[in-house]
Amino acid sequence: MRLALGLLLNVLLLSGFLVWLRAEYQRAGAPLRRWLLPALGWRLLLTAASTYQLSPDARQAQGAALLLTKALWAQPGQVLTTLQGASFLIEGQQLTYYQWSNTLFFIKVLALLNPASSGAVWLNTLYLSMLCFVACWSLVRTLARVLPATPALAGVVAFLLWPTVVWWTAGLTKETLVVGAGAGLVALALRGLYGSRLARRVPLLSRVLLGLLLAWLMVRMRYFFALPLLGGLLALAAVRLATRRGWLSQRSLAQAGSLLLLLALAGASAVALGGEHLALSYFSHEVNANYQHGLLTSPGRPHLAYADWQPTPAGLLRHAPLAAAQVLVRPWPGESAQPLYIGAELENILIMSLLVTALVAVWRGRTGQLPVALVVVLAAYCLLLAAFIGLSTPNLGTLHRYRVALLPWLLLLLLQNDYARRLMKNLE
Repeated sequence: MRLALGLLLNVLLLSGFLVWLRAEYQRAGAPLRRWLLPALGWRLLLTAASTYQLSPDARQAQGAALLLTKALWAQPGQVLTTLQGASFLIEGQQLTYYQWSNTLFFIKVLALLNPASSGAVWLNTLYLSMLCFVACWSLVRTLARVLPATPALAGVVAFLLWPTVVWWTAGLTKETLVVGAGAGLVALALRGLYGSRLARRVPLLSRVLLGLLLAWLMVRMRYFFALPLLGGLLALAAVRLATRRGWLSQRSLAQAGSLLLLLALAGASAVALGGEHLALSYFSHEVNANYQHGLLTSPGRPHLAYADWQPTPAGLLRHAPLAAAQVLVRPWPGESAQPLYIGAELENILIMSLLVTALVAVWRGRTGQLPVALVVVLAAYCLLLAAFIGLSTPNLGTLHRYRVALLPWLLLLLLQNDYARRLMKNLE
């Protein structure tokens, strides 16, 4: 029975993906169409490589998921009760987690995939990678449809081609779910806010339910990462509504967007946290705990460190600008001779080159056609996330994995200007 169920689920998944792929290839306009299959091939290649070099965390998560799947098969009538638990005794092995643990949630996701994959880690990796690809492609095509004045290839480079983005979202990692859920959520939001005709093709209830699912997935996977994005989308919706009603002029759009963003962040926190402690002391405690753990795991290697470290709200705020900057520049050139660090150094040089180019474009008034309110939301998201990652993750290896949650959004912004558009003409 289990084998038959696995075969049926895989046939349905493969058929659904092929139908989607054919439809997207027909609907995508130039130059996106020519990049759909190469981007898919690039992701499949890195997915295979990530499966071959499975990380210890991924192996541990898959092992725990297999145990949880056995418990689900043993008591099929108690599936919901089992999935709501945080402690499991399975075949003499005790699994105990914090109720809001993202590792626990990730294990539950893998456990639900196991009936289709029969516990094969490479199939679970493929499922997650393809779901992320579908979400990222949906965002790229949505940007091209609802904002046709912006360079279509900016999204392709940022979400589908950039090596580290694809690498960290093509394997059995939490980042695969975080980036995929964020891309899918923003795609839905942009369709509703900037492309009303496009949004009406899908029933409102379906869009709302899918949006809530993606938001919940992102909150459970990277709770502090999700809040700025959710708050920013609420702010963007408020700005769009006010603009359509004539309450805001284009001249005041940036200022109003910034103000609404701050208000929406507070509101989104209260809604999305779902009972988590909102006190600043809780946030400071979590940041400090992660910072101290990161220092302990980084002896003899390049890492972030802050003089006069004080894990108080005021102390974290004082270090936040430096933390955000270091997320983009560390390791700097020549900091380490290890191959992985050298690769990160080269990537940072390229990112800083794009940043300098974007600043020159701003100075000369050649910033591109991305709506101001959307720029404010994405820029604020990148800055807040960079500050949080830089404060809580001194280990540079972990930092470069975590920053993939903001990297494609930053690249999307940096590739909007006229100079970047001119360079990307070579890819069309």
